[in-house]
Amino acid sequence: MRALKRGGKAVDIGAIAGALPIDIHTMMDCQQSLSGSLWFTATEGEDMADMAARGLLDLSIFEQVKFPLDRVNEAIAGITNRNGGFSNYVINP
Repeated sequence: MRALKRGGKAVDIGAIAGALPIDIHTMMDCQQSLSGSLWFTATEGEDMADMAARGLLDLSIFEQVKFPLDRVNEAIAGITNRNGGFSNYVINP
């Protein structure tokens, strides 16, 4: 939020675990705003789950790429070759 200019708007399209501390005073003084997005409704989510169960969706984009700890730099470098803009790397100790 502190990177926004006066009147700037941040849109959250991801998620985090836990609470997010936000400096409301700075947001108010700088006329900033934060909006969330709803990717899909519960019904749409159920429809997608049904389609996945029937094999109608290609979910290979969500496959994990696993690396041992000694190849962590290779995993990080691979982020530029993301599968459709999505990355899921697992580093095994």
